[in-house]
Amino acid sequence: MKLSQTSRVSFFTVLLLTLFTVGIGGITVKHSLDVEVQKVDQSLGFVALSAYENPGQAVGAALFAIEQSNLDATLTLLARDGSETLINESTLQYPGAPALREVEKAVRSAVRVSAETPFRIRTVPLEGGDFIIIALSTSEIDANFISDLQYLALVTLILNSFASGLLFLYFRRERRTADSASLARMQEFLGDASHELRTPLTVIKGYVEMLSKDQLTAPADKSRAFNRVGSEITRMETLIQDLLLLAELGESGARDIETIDLSEIVTAHGTDFTTLNPDRTVGLQVTPGLFIVGSRDYISRFIQNALTNIVRHTGSRDSVRITLVKSGKQIELKIEDSGPGLPDSAYREDIRSLNRFDKSRSRENGGSGLGMSIMSAVIEKLDGKFSLRKSEMGGLAIVAQLPIA
Repeated sequence: MKLSQTSRVSFFTVLLLTLFTVGIGGITVKHSLDVEVQKVDQSLGFVALSAYENPGQAVGAALFAIEQSNLDATLTLLARDGSETLINESTLQYPGAPALREVEKAVRSAVRVSAETPFRIRTVPLEGGDFIIIALSTSEIDANFISDLQYLALVTLILNSFASGLLFLYFRRERRTADSASLARMQEFLGDASHELRTPLTVIKGYVEMLSKDQLTAPADKSRAFNRVGSEITRMETLIQDLLLLAELGESGARDIETIDLSEIVTAHGTDFTTLNPDRTVGLQVTPGLFIVGSRDYISRFIQNALTNIVRHTGSRDSVRITLVKSGKQIELKIEDSGPGLPDSAYREDIRSLNRFDKSRSRENGGSGLGMSIMSAVIEKLDGKFSLRKSEMGGLAIVAQLPIA
């Protein structure tokens, strides 16, 4: 499932916050645990050192050190045959000596023993193979460690919830701002569309009334009236079809989404345009084997609108250049001409749908005036970017950047 940009930003923001909180908090908790364990090991080392310094009375010296330091430590004597004698009892539920390997290892440094009540030991070897075992409980340290981890998890949850709330409020405000801008563009668009529909309806209504009242009696006048009515009906049909297409492009679904060979489609349209416009010099530079994920109908409509725009608004001998190249992880489609171009204010990057430019041009050339909106909506539907630039040839350059399949 493909996540939206908002979901991706929210996910990675919360993830980074979690990693930062857990990382810093985890280091702090681990350091606290290490400090407490080090204190236990120092106490065990003090008792063991006392026994080492008094080899003749090692057990007594160890017992005296425990009492002197007021340690809650267990002291036992482990014989060679494995029997164990309890010398000093503590609150530790001492389960008995661990394996001999652990006992021998504890001679050099303190060793953790896992039991129902975990503890750490230090041992002192005696003549004859016996060992003095000093044990201190670490259950309180372990309990504090678990408590710190739970607190860290709670803090992380609270921070993530707070961050999620802030992100939600931020994106909701951004969405409202975008919705307001979209609504303003939609209102302008609907106003333009209603005006475009009202104009041919007024013409049709006027001629129909004149014909119904026999105000046009000459055959030439009647023929001109019928032709005018027919052309206005055709113009209305074009406008309505464009409006329906824009509505379809604005829906969440799309028709026939598949991996398509954009190089083949552009080559086919470019070849057709060259054949149908023999007076133009048409340059076709297409990199083969470039694929996108989208609708063949939509991308074909984009190319058709761009080429139709050239036919309507440029001279019959103006040159045209169609370029399709790979640019990083994007495919760039550029359709440009040597015509008069657009006003400087019309050239801009990343154009969204529902934009119209020179509204008089559509009426002069029989179009609906929605060609740019349709082209922008098509590219927006395909997760691309649409822009209008000044061409090096002198006219308009229509540029679409699409992700490679």
